[in-house]
Amino acid sequence: MKSIKNLSILILFLIFCSCNEKVWNEEPKPNGIWEQIGYGNIIELNDTIISVYNVSKQDCYLSFEEHILDFGKVKNYSKDTLSIQHGNDDWLFTRLEKLPNLCTTTSELKNDPKHNFQVFWDTFNEHYASFEIKNINWNKVYNQYEPKISDYTTDLELYTIFREMIALLNDGHVEMEVPEEIENDFKNQIDKPREKYSKLDEFNLNKEIAALYVDSLNNYNAGMLRYGLISENIGYVQINSMLMLADYGLEKNLGLRNFYNHYWKKAENRKDEIQRQDEVDGINTILDRIIEELAGAKSYILDIRFNGGGKDAVALAILNHFSDEEKIAYTKKARVENGFTNPQKIKIIPSKNNFKGNVYILSSHLTSSASEILVLASLVNTNFKRIGATTEGIFSSTLDKKLPNGWEYELSNEVYEDVKGRNYENIGISPDYQLEYSKNKDDFLDQLSNDLKDRKDNAIELVIEIEKEQSEK
Repeated sequence: MKSIKNLSILILFLIFCSCNEKVWNEEPKPNGIWEQIGYGNIIELNDTIISVYNVSKQDCYLSFEEHILDFGKVKNYSKDTLSIQHGNDDWLFTRLEKLPNLCTTTSELKNDPKHNFQVFWDTFNEHYASFEIKNINWNKVYNQYEPKISDYTTDLELYTIFREMIALLNDGHVEMEVPEEIENDFKNQIDKPREKYSKLDEFNLNKEIAALYVDSLNNYNAGMLRYGLISENIGYVQINSMLMLADYGLEKNLGLRNFYNHYWKKAENRKDEIQRQDEVDGINTILDRIIEELAGAKSYILDIRFNGGGKDAVALAILNHFSDEEKIAYTKKARVENGFTNPQKIKIIPSKNNFKGNVYILSSHLTSSASEILVLASLVNTNFKRIGATTEGIFSSTLDKKLPNGWEYELSNEVYEDVKGRNYENIGISPDYQLEYSKNKDDFLDQLSNDLKDRKDNAIELVIEIEKEQSEK
């Protein structure tokens, strides 16, 4: 009887220990409220659903809700910290006990001009990364414009003030989107010079350049990418966007306008993370094909003179095809109110099918944003040379925000630096071989058009000349 009692006690003890061990060793769940380090976001994670709140000192609103896999991938988490991979970025979060009161109460100041001005100014004050580089005193900007706002300020007047503040920054990654009627009223009160060249004119011009040098020119996605072989066994790849490169099986002969409409109908049905991967998969597939088809190429030209950007991940995927060593390409960090987040190290990871010879990047002042990431990352590769003109100098990804009145805007909140710690924001990256390209878009395209009349392109001719000199050594 005693032995049975002792056995029962032992069993109960073991059960108690195993239960406690299970509770003690159980990993904390990522569910709960998390504040992002930098970026001004708070998320609420409930199993697979994520709610994202946009937060400033004066305002908080629910921005969107979606499945966590559409937002990013949970990399790791503990009781107090969470890491989510979003594209190439690792976003870090710290746990909050509850949502701030601002996020749970309805503001009566939604359409108040003073309140909207304050939220706008605060957001830049907390997150904009380049005030010092641009020599802008944001407090002085506040003192200049805040007295102009009253309870009777109209939407047009408020938008005009915001546009003036944005213009001071001279930053291609700072924009605002307002209802169409307000935008039209604003345009009617200013005299904006018309550009000589339309987007279609630009596309026709860069196609003429490619066709002049490539006998059998191949087009992908209505000319978003063109490629072929030119003299001296030089592979030529003209990449006109770091977007619209996914393979959605569209007709090959679609004109630019029809392609654009059909493409975005397909893309808009894809969630953000999936759509981003579609773009990367698309560029990987076409570059694998190009390197295989142009097997005789001894060197390559990557022409991004007309490339206004898109996805950083696409730029890195391109570089991966022309690299044979894994290495850190650059770092990036995001602005927080009193400093920056810890830098993320962005790596080149060579593709299985990669080219190891000389590569020449052609750039201009139109080369901006994600296309500049390609130029920036190429600085660590000794097989790359850059020809043309200094890039525009807008590297940061855009931080999307919304005012209480519903107006959407975006700003630059990040700093990209090369491996030596140099920041090219507002400066651009200068080429190894400088050509006298104009910074004015119309004048630059005029230069190229005039050269075409003489059956030449100075940048491509220079590559051919350099390659000839090297082969003769």
